[in-house]
Amino acid sequence: MTTVDWVVELQPWRDAGVLLAVDVHTAATLARLAGLGPDDRDVVVAAALASRAPRHGHVCLDLLTVHESAKAERERNGDLEPTVEIDALPWPADLAAWQSDVAASPLVACEGIESSGRPRPLHLDGNLLYLERYRVYENRIVEEIARRAAQQPVALTISETRRAELFDALSLSSEQRDAAERGASRPLSVIVGGPGTGKTHTVAALLAVLLDGTTGEGADALRIALVAPTGKAAARMGESIAGRAAELGSVPGTESLIAQMKRAETSTIHRLLGAVPDSTNFRHDRSNPLVHDVVIVDETSMVSMPMLAKLLDAVSPDARVILVGDPGQLASVEAGSVLGDIAGPVADAIVDGTPIPAEPLADCISVLTNSHRFPADSAIGKFAAAVRADDPDGAINVLRAATADASEESLRWHETEATSTEAASIVRSEALGTAIATMELAGQGRSADALAELVKVRVLCAHRRGPYGITRWNAQFEEWLADGGARLTGFYVGRPILVTANDRANDLFNGDLGVVVTAGPNVRVAFSASPEPRLVPPARLSSVETVHAMTIHKSQGSEFEHVVVVMPHQDSRLATRELLYTAVTRASKRVTLLGSEASVRAAIGRRVLRASGLADRLWNS
Repeated sequence: MTTVDWVVELQPWRDAGVLLAVDVHTAATLARLAGLGPDDRDVVVAAALASRAPRHGHVCLDLLTVHESAKAERERNGDLEPTVEIDALPWPADLAAWQSDVAASPLVACEGIESSGRPRPLHLDGNLLYLERYRVYENRIVEEIARRAAQQPVALTISETRRAELFDALSLSSEQRDAAERGASRPLSVIVGGPGTGKTHTVAALLAVLLDGTTGEGADALRIALVAPTGKAAARMGESIAGRAAELGSVPGTESLIAQMKRAETSTIHRLLGAVPDSTNFRHDRSNPLVHDVVIVDETSMVSMPMLAKLLDAVSPDARVILVGDPGQLASVEAGSVLGDIAGPVADAIVDGTPIPAEPLADCISVLTNSHRFPADSAIGKFAAAVRADDPDGAINVLRAATADASEESLRWHETEATSTEAASIVRSEALGTAIATMELAGQGRSADALAELVKVRVLCAHRRGPYGITRWNAQFEEWLADGGARLTGFYVGRPILVTANDRANDLFNGDLGVVVTAGPNVRVAFSASPEPRLVPPARLSSVETVHAMTIHKSQGSEFEHVVVVMPHQDSRLATRELLYTAVTRASKRVTLLGSEASVRAAIGRRVLRASGLADRLWNS
């Protein structure tokens, strides 16, 4: 058999920016161990592409769509790049033959076909090719979700009258009451809804139903874990539930209940599972399960498939699992779109007004539709709903009507490209005033006021680099500030700071916002904390960046009074329905949208499509 130098053979794919060295060497090693020859080129290409898939959010490689998806994923760091080189690559011409060749390879185990001999590193299910470990992750989630969904609801021990008292004290809507009761009675509960629909409010009511009547001590105490992908989100959920618990004080006999809700444990998923330093392993798994009776996961849309699989593996079989989030938002930056796969079919059916799928899992899912952040009949609410429902005509009509209505201040659309002089003028008029006010307050040492000013306005972009990206806009803000006489070197007073990696030493988390302030003769970086902002010496911070503008991905889970959304060019494959929906729903009061009609329509019509078999296996089993 002729020996093939697979590193050389796959070099064009590296040159085109599709593969990295790790993908090439993974495929080359597998090919060498399996003794593959020149006739197996397409199988080796598939192995290399399967290696790269999780890095771009896919659980597996979809042989049928990878050519097109690779073009979107080519926009590294948000830069627009030509895709001619990708089209020129030697893609397998016959997809059916490619699938057949992959299925026949000694590297690949096929679904439904018993494999003899040693384990195989790849797994093929139809046109989906998995690295074996990702197939294992998917299997764990399918098995655990299906097992829990099939279990019968448990009758609630708390009386209907008592439930009504608790729900009245919490001012729950009818759909929130239904979701709380459904969730309290099931081993698995999935609570989804858009921003401001009261998801955490509903979780607080669900906890009240579960905890009421227990002593909160000894064996009778329910052990509850409140977790999220980031420490910031977990802390916010804990604070929200504690705040809601205080509202129960008007109900007789709730002292123990309130105390238990306020002391519920909050942490990241990593911390709950006991991350082992310098390893991808955790102390808790199926052989060493968690002791908790209730595990609540907030911001589940941001949880990757491997992480959810490991969490479900570690939860005790008889514990309750409650998943909370918004399936319309951007998915995890890592592999998978688990919340969308689990709850998307029900959420989409309710949005579209179509029948809900007839699967046991549907009975575990509650969809909250009434937003309390902005009413459904508000301009922002209507626009967000049109984006979510894939209605570009409706979205454009809302934008035009709101912009033409002088009395409507919540939504403004400027049909201009971000590269134009007009766009710079608009951003300056909408956002520079907040940057200047933040700088003045920071210079006076008024940390709390500076932090409050910091979240009034935020410029959001799809891209990091290039003319549409945050690098350009951050530089532009500093140029404007310098023109006004500000000295902008190092940790200058008033510099807005974004933490870009979890920092356990300083108890800071990826996504935390801070501002540099005067503190006596020194400068410190102020971060929100209770009861007073926490001041951290700049020298103790490493993974931070300036954040006059931030990417929409980084904004997920945050809220600002006013967001200025800079749309990318219509040809940008980063502009998707989920991205636009996430951006506009970060605002509590105002949205200013910059971009052409073509860019808005292109974004609404383009979904984030991640290769995964989870949804089909859960809903079409």
